[in-house]
Amino acid sequence: MLPIEDNVPLPGANAAASTSLPQNDDPLSLPGARKELARRILSDIDTYCQTAYDDGHRGHLGASLIGHECSRYLWNSFRWLKHEAFSGRMLRLFNRGHREEARFIEWLRGIGFQVVEHQADGESQYRIKGVYGHFGGSLDGQGMPPERYNVPHGMLLEFKTKGTGRGFTELKEKGIKLTNPQHYAQMSMYGKTYGYKYAVYMSICKNDDDLHVEVVELDWTLGGELERKATDVIMSQVPPEKVAMSPTYKTCKMCNFADICFANGPVERNCRSCVAAQPVDGGEWYCNVYQGVIPKDYIKQGCDRHAPITR
Repeated sequence: MLPIEDNVPLPGANAAASTSLPQNDDPLSLPGARKELARRILSDIDTYCQTAYDDGHRGHLGASLIGHECSRYLWNSFRWLKHEAFSGRMLRLFNRGHREEARFIEWLRGIGFQVVEHQADGESQYRIKGVYGHFGGSLDGQGMPPERYNVPHGMLLEFKTKGTGRGFTELKEKGIKLTNPQHYAQMSMYGKTYGYKYAVYMSICKNDDDLHVEVVELDWTLGGELERKATDVIMSQVPPEKVAMSPTYKTCKMCNFADICFANGPVERNCRSCVAAQPVDGGEWYCNVYQGVIPKDYIKQGCDRHAPITR
């Protein structure tokens, strides 16, 4: 990378204004050259985002997923059967969702909310953890409304981003519980763990900054049911039932694991996708072939005795 100092122009910065550069020596003067350069820049940015923003398989089963209607999907994800690869554009969208959280917090503080987003170290988010360390999730924040709202207790804070179209319109009309039960399930688990009966759910439209704010009553009973669901998924050594028996079902048609569930598709080779591995305490994995805890840096590669757990 070029070392750029303030007020110091880049080499050739004034070349466009100079008459000393022959037109036929300028590569960007050729027909289609600028369009091709723009295409290459975009392509390289997409490739960069696919590398920089893709964290690979998640080490735990996330609370943000546990509300998914298909237990087989959750199990397949947890056992690392197939990594879901996204385009650079999609990964930028996910990354934007993370970056938007600071704006939500700014707005709430700006109207008088007391917001706690990090623990005492100033960096770590508040988390839930369970099922021997294999299940968990992170809170976006906790807030105390200003006195003028006459709400004498704190509330859970949850932030999401959405695109335009029917999804955002339906969210505003019907609310989060009906339009995205997975988000509602996530909040109910956090609320049960931290003792919050209500949440402020905020979602922003990424296209026009239209903002949806909803005060949601959480369901602690649902939170407890989902904890048991997480335990069943994580501790099972056999695939749970699929949500449907046909790949044409609405959820299955777009699922990353459709080929595995319905066409005996290939499974990634790693320790977690092997019949010999099982989750144990401390978020660790035990190998029943080698009779020992699997080193964390080895789990991703597996060994030559790998036997796919779905076969």
